[in-house]
Amino acid sequence: MENKMIYREVIVHTTSVASEIVQGLFLSADISLYTVEDPEDFKDLLNNKTVPFDYIDDSLMSRAEGETLIKAYIEEGIQGDKRIATLTKLVDELKKDSTIDVGSLKVEISTLDDEDWANNWKQYFHPIVIGEKFVVKPTWEEYEPDGRFIIDIDPESSFGTGQHETTALCLEAVETVGVENKDILDMGCGSGILGIGASKLGAKSIVAVDIEENSARIAKENAKKNGVYNDSFNIYWGNVLDGGAFKEKILPDKKIYQVVLINIVADIVVEMLPMISKSLEGKIVCSGIISERKEKVLNALKLNGFNIIEIKEKNDWVCIVAENI
Repeated sequence: MENKMIYREVIVHTTSVASEIVQGLFLSADISLYTVEDPEDFKDLLNNKTVPFDYIDDSLMSRAEGETLIKAYIEEGIQGDKRIATLTKLVDELKKDSTIDVGSLKVEISTLDDEDWANNWKQYFHPIVIGEKFVVKPTWEEYEPDGRFIIDIDPESSFGTGQHETTALCLEAVETVGVENKDILDMGCGSGILGIGASKLGAKSIVAVDIEENSARIAKENAKKNGVYNDSFNIYWGNVLDGGAFKEKILPDKKIYQVVLINIVADIVVEMLPMISKSLEGKIVCSGIISERKEKVLNALKLNGFNIIEIKEKNDWVCIVAENI
């Protein structure tokens, strides 16, 4: 009998104004996969004429009111329990120290199996137009491409659907940094969306890496669904910060990449930059950065020999493009 995966659904209730702060708590608890259900966003969705009305589940109508909900789906286990405990502690501290309206900060925790998880995602994952060249959509929906590249994504428990600002900003940058005929490193690949996008734009090779084995598995499945998984699209799981043979395989002390895409929290970006600078001759796209950490990442880039090319911001999230030739 096949064992079902079990997830903890964690929901934190807050306000629109405090949403970015609470998202920062999720990231501080090492929870990079989460969704934000902001009443204002749902109002925008209901008014969005590019989304066919039939795609919108009836249950979404009621979400245009009430508190902002930030949800995470975390695999059951020791590491998952530690992340939830850390998040709960950080939320309690915010309750005591906040000087703005953070709402109730109620924390709800429930248990879901993998079928429940998939159904929850399907309620609000719909085709998303990103940049000038991409449409990201779930495999269960149809979309007329209108000349755009379609990226089919089934997120399961892996970060990267294009809905979050960090992924959208990074995918927009993939369009402009020049990936055609280049060797690409996608660090913190999540669902594989960035590497898939680069491959569709003509990248010579992709090395996609994630610290989570499950994310690497999902990225591989998504690459296959998009017809880009081949000998030049390699996916690995592991932590380059642990050093050793894995680090040398992914980030050797020689120039093997022309573009690096890194969509991870700011502190990890900063820690990886000295290694990346030795393996890259070209451009780096850094995302996953909250606005409060922008200067820290900019300073680290400059210290490691990078010239800043572009800074893009969306809803307090930052994407930085730099070059180290």
